This record gives sequence, structure tokens and C-alpha cells, in this order.
Amino acid sequence: MVTHEFTMDEKLAFLRQPGAYPGKTDRVQVIETHMSWVFLTAAFAYKLKKPVKYRLLDLRILDARFRNCREEVLLNKRLAPDIYLGIIPLVADDRNTLSLEGKGQIVDWLVRMKRIAAGQLLDQAIKYKTVRDAQLKKAALLLATFYKTQPAIPQGTGLYRSRLRADIQAIHRQLIQPRYHLPLQEVNQYTTSLQSFLTANAGLFEDRAIKGHIRELHGDLRPEHICIGPHPAIIDCLEFSRMLRIQDTADELAFLFMECELLGNDSVEKIFLSTYETTTGDRIPTGLLSFYKLKRCCLRAYLTVRHIIEPKYRNEPKWLAKANAYLRLAGLYRQQLDDGN
Repeated sequence: MVTHEFTMDEKLAFLRQPGAYPGKTDRVQVIETHMSWVFLTAAFAYKLKKPVKYRLLDLRILDARFRNCREEVLLNKRLAPDIYLGIIPLVADDRNTLSLEGKGQIVDWLVRMKRIAAGQLLDQAIKYKTVRDAQLKKAALLLATFYKTQPAIPQGTGLYRSRLRADIQAIHRQLIQPRYHLPLQEVNQYTTSLQSFLTANAGLFEDRAIKGHIRELHGDLRPEHICIGPHPAIIDCLEFSRMLRIQDTADELAFLFMECELLGNDSVEKIFLSTYETTTGDRIPTGLLSFYKLKRCCLRAYLTVRHIIEPKYRNEPKWLAKANAYLRLAGLYRQQLDDGN
């Protein structure tokens, strides 16, 4: 019987040891994110969820972390079936000794994945200018085929536009908070342009919903989540909220294109967009892509700048700098949007 309640620090100390893992590994690399710790061994990655609570996510109890791990694996097998291997327990025996997949009382759960070489991820390939068109086309076809096979999510009249309008209002309220020190005039211009486009093009958004382009998608389609190796895969979908995964396919693609443009690459958009349109038959209007790119820039600016109110990140200037980089790029999309109206 386990008589000791393990703290998170004790679990982390154990998981940092190479001897904790099956197989041979000389070192363990640890990566911390907002919601997880990821432990990289020679061949695998193990993800331990933090016992945190956010507006749409509460992982403070063991059962909630188990369900979240299970959901992550099930959802990510849609686009990365060979990467996500399953979930494994962290257990403690009656001597209060921790082990992975051993016998004893389960004290936590981890997602187990194959490790992907960093150079095979799209953001790194863009950074080091190793992107090849043939690799992009394979990954683009994987994504487009996934989009084509996902069932449409019915939307009532005006429901999708109302959700977008509410999202823009919420983003605006956050970005204008004085504690973030962001350029208020630009923020006001960007969100005004978004609302104006939404009003002037009500029929376009209704048409997207009627024609079934609102579907349950990946939810977090960033270049660092796209593997362009010999066997393309798309990892790290947004697992904790189905509502946030329900998007216009054009919105999710625009997010990817915007992030790649921020990194200085525009070839991803050309290849992914042409592959998507050929595979699905959906021709996305240029103005709609600009709208979604602008909205995503504003959202990412907020999600980035809010780091500065967290004690752990408060003194790191990179967060405000990156938020302003998003807003500068937003200025380009706003000009494209206004020119098209």
C-alpha cells in the first residue's frame, strides 16, 4: 500500500532520470509548456499533464488528467496515427518507489509518442531554409484529405457570424487593457475592420456554413505541429475543447499561413491552398483569408502578451515583442482587407 502522496516535484525528478524509461537512453531532455512537461528520450516523447485549471480546462485531479491524455491520443491519431502510441501510468509500489508501467498504485498518466526529429518540423525547416515543395505537398494532401472526410457541423442562421462577432469583441476587450501596453489606435482599427467585413459580407459567411465548410478540425494548426519528414504527420491538436476545434476550414488554413508568413515563408500558403482547393473543390475567396488572418493575428497577439502578467514570465521582454510583431503583420492584412472591400 502506498503511504506517500507524491508531489509534482517528486514526479518530475523521477522522470528526468534516464533510468526511468524502458530501452536505452543516455539523457532526458525536458520541455515545459503551459499545460505539460514533455520528456524526450532517444526514441520517444512522454507528456505529463500539469495539474492546472483554466477557463476551459481543469486538470487538478488524476481522473481528469487521465481523460485528457486519452482524448489527446484518440484525436491525434486522426492525423498522426504512427506517432501517438498510447497512454501509460506512472505508478508507485508499496515501498513508495515510482516506475513507468510497473505494478502498484497509479499516481499519474503520461502520453507516449514517437520522437520526431526537430528538423522534420515545419517551423524548423522554415528557419533553416530546408523546406522542399515535395514535402509540403505530401503534408498538404494529408491535411486536405482529412478536411474532406470530416463531417460538416450544422450551423443555424447567423449562428456562425454571431460567434465570430463575439470572438472579435472579446479579443478587442483584452488587447486594449492598459497593462499590456499595446498600440490602442491600431488595435481599434483592426477590430473595426474585422467587424465591418463581417457585416458587409454576411452572405459569404452564411454560404460557408450552408455549404458545410464548418467542421471539427485540428484546432491549433501551427508550423511547429506539422511534420514534413518522409511520413508526414500533424500533431498536437487542441484536445481540451471540441467547441474550439469547430472552425471554418478557411480559418484554420489562414492561421497556418499567417504563422508561416510571420516566420518569413509564403510558399506554404501556395502549396497548401492549391492542394486544398484541388482536393476539396472549395475555392476560398482571398478577402476571407485576409479576414481570418487578421483575426488570428489579433488573437495570437493577446495569447502572447498575456504572458507578461504571469510571475514566471513577467520579466521576459520577448512576449511583448512578439505580440507587437503579430500586430505589425495584422496591419498588412487589414490593408488587404480594406482594399478588397
